[in-house]
Amino acid sequence: MDLIHALIQGLWVVLPAYVANGAAPVFGGERRMDFGKRFMGDDLLGAGKTWEGFLFAVLSGSVCGIVQILLWSHLNQVAAGHGFYLPLLSTVAVVLIPFFAMFGDLVASFLKRRFGVKRGESLPLVDQLDFMVFSIPVALLLAELSYLSVLVLFVITPPVHYLFNLIGYNIGVKEVPW
Repeated sequence: MDLIHALIQGLWVVLPAYVANGAAPVFGGERRMDFGKRFMGDDLLGAGKTWEGFLFAVLSGSVCGIVQILLWSHLNQVAAGHGFYLPLLSTVAVVLIPFFAMFGDLVASFLKRRFGVKRGESLPLVDQLDFMVFSIPVALLLAELSYLSVLVLFVITPPVHYLFNLIGYNIGVKEVPW
């Protein structure tokens, strides 16, 4: 498998995670997931982690995955014409991949608060890869994903993540450009 095919197959499998990660700040919300609780002198997760944002993100990623399932037959024929295939995703995969992407975001937020990183402050690589660290193992279990695809995804995700955050910041959806 060449790098381009590995990239396309990898993006196909984790697209619900990408969509979920991008959707959370769009919806925002008021109901904090940590209920305003503090731990070790700081917020448990922070005001930016809301039930509405989490649920909207998982729902958005899952809807993306359902659309992928519906389009798979046609798009896989196109891919086959170019000498590769797109893995077929299951309904379980397209729900769990975005769920664990958002869970990874929560874990990173918890760890950032423990290390004294305030809401809105950047923690390079953690901010760009947190959603991948938990969604990739699920994708490996529930979908056909090569290790080359995983490697390519971990290389391209930080710059792609930063680019989309910059766009979100410039259109007023995100408070910071990272």
